[in-house]
Amino acid sequence: MSEMGPSGLTTGVREIDADTEGLCFLMSRLFDPLVECRRRYGECDHRQCTRIGAIAKYLDRSFRRQDDLMMSAGYPMADEHQAEHEALVEQLAAMQQACVCADRDRAVVDNAVTLWLLRHHRGFDRLLANWAVTRRVLSPAAE
Repeated sequence: MSEMGPSGLTTGVREIDADTEGLCFLMSRLFDPLVECRRRYGECDHRQCTRIGAIAKYLDRSFRRQDDLMMSAGYPMADEHQAEHEALVEQLAAMQQACVCADRDRAVVDNAVTLWLLRHHRGFDRLLANWAVTRRVLSPAAE
């Protein structure tokens, strides 16, 4: 994702697209070659990768917003959509438990998030956006 931008991942609903844009920005920033990876209080010990932690923290906020949207919209596929969110959260947690380092294993982390996002956008976020707009819970983005 560090090379992929949010331009091809729009749903046409600003509230959903903003989270995708934020994730793309975060990934590009975290994996920028000039951004040094260190723990807050010293050198990285390659346990509990702070880059993976930052991604997980961002996703937690983003997923909670989508959960609230699905609830307020009475979205019938909410359980499946939330299960997809949990799958990525669990994958990131497993990486941290396995001491994956997003600096050393940059491609592994980047590919995991990118592939998930592409699949999730096509199979879930677009459907949620359409549901929310047709139910008048959200408005389409102004062009």
